[in-house]
Amino acid sequence: MSDQALEPHLASGGEWRLGWRIVLAAGVGAAAGLILYPFVASLFIEHHTAAFKWTRGEASFASIASLIAGALAPLVGRVADKIGVRPVIVIGAIGFAGACIGMSVQNGSIWLYYSLTFLLVFFGLGTTSITWARPINALFVRSRGLALSTALSSVTLTAAITPPLLNYVMQAYGWRAGWVMLGAMAIAGSMLGLLLLPKVKPRPEAMVNSYRLGEATRTPAFWLLVAGMFIINIPSGGLMAQMAALVGDKGFDGATVASVLSAFAISVFFGRLMAGFCLDRFPPQLVTFIAMGVPAVGCLLLLGQSASMPLVIAGIALAGLSQGAEGDVGPFLIARYFGLKAFGALMGCVNAAVVTGTGIGGILFAQVHDHTQSYDLALWTGAGCFLVGALCFAAIGATRRGRGGGAVVDQV
Repeated sequence: MSDQALEPHLASGGEWRLGWRIVLAAGVGAAAGLILYPFVASLFIEHHTAAFKWTRGEASFASIASLIAGALAPLVGRVADKIGVRPVIVIGAIGFAGACIGMSVQNGSIWLYYSLTFLLVFFGLGTTSITWARPINALFVRSRGLALSTALSSVTLTAAITPPLLNYVMQAYGWRAGWVMLGAMAIAGSMLGLLLLPKVKPRPEAMVNSYRLGEATRTPAFWLLVAGMFIINIPSGGLMAQMAALVGDKGFDGATVASVLSAFAISVFFGRLMAGFCLDRFPPQLVTFIAMGVPAVGCLLLLGQSASMPLVIAGIALAGLSQGAEGDVGPFLIARYFGLKAFGALMGCVNAAVVTGTGIGGILFAQVHDHTQSYDLALWTGAGCFLVGALCFAAIGATRRGRGGGAVVDQV
C-alpha cells in the first residue's frame, strides 16, 4: 500500500477523512493483544491451582515476572523506533501467541509458568500502544486525543465480550483451550490490524520539537510524566486487583459485585473518550490534573466496611475515569511535548512505569488488608497518590521548554 499524500495543514475533519483507517486498524490490533490479558488472567488462576496443586501465593509470584518484563518496555519501543512498528507488531503477536501455546501445554512446573509469563508480557508489549499509537500520532494533530481514545477504547469493548466467551470455551473444552483461544485472538487481531493499516509518513506538524531519547530524558517534563504515571497506577492497580473483594467485604452479594464491576468497565470506556475529547480542546495540564485527581474522591467514597450502593458505584466509577483517561494521556503527551523521533522508547518508559505501579499497587492493597482486615488505609494512601500524581501532570506544562529556551505554547 502506497504512502498517503498528506497536506501540511489539516483541519480536524480532514484528519479523520484521511486517518479513519488508521484509527480502525489500531483499535482492532490493540484490542486483542497484551492490553486484554489483565482482564482475563484471573480466569486461569483457579484452573491452574486445581490442576497443579499450586497455592494462590505461588501462582501470584508470576506478577514479579510480569514486572521484570514490563521494565523492558523501553527496549521494545527503541526497536520500534529503529525498524518500524510493523515488524515489532508481527514479532510481538507471534511471541505472545507462542507463550499462550506454551501455557496450554505446561506440565505443572511453577518455574516454567513464571518463564512463560515473562515471555507473554515481553512479547505482548509489541502489541500495545507502544506501536499502535505511533501511526495515529503521525497523522492526527488537531484531533489526536479523540483519535487515540477512539482506537484504545476498543479494548474495553473486547474486555466486556471476551471473559464470558473465554469462560465458555474453558468450561466446554478445558482451560488449555482457553490459552489457545487467547493466542489465536492476538494473532488474528494483529494481522487484521496490519492489513487495515495504511503507510503514512509523519506530517511536519507532528515532528515539531521532536526530541531524541537522550534529549527527552534530560527534561523535567519527561520525569514528571513518568512519575505521574507510576504514582497514579499504584491505587489504580490496587483497586483493579482487589475490586471484587473490596466490594464484597461491604456485604453485597455476587450479583451486586458483578454490577459494580460492569460500572467500572463502563466508566473506563467513557473516561477514555471524554479525556480524548477534552485533550484536543483544553490545556493538557488542566485536563490531566482533573482526570487524575478526581479519583481521589472515589477512594474516599469507598471507605468503611459498609456503604450504600450509590456511593460504591460512584467511587468505582470515578476510579474508572482515571483508568480510562490514563490510556490516552501517555501517548498524547509524549507526542505533543517530545514528538515522534523517539516515541517508541519514550512510550516504553511510560509503560514500564504503569506496569511497575500497577504491580506494586496490587501487592500493597492486598498486604494492607491482610494486616488490618480493612482496605481503608490503602484507600487513604490511594487518594493521596492520585492527588500527588495529578500535581505531577499539572506541572508538566510549566516545565516544558522549547529548544530556543522559551515555553512551548499549547495550541490546538
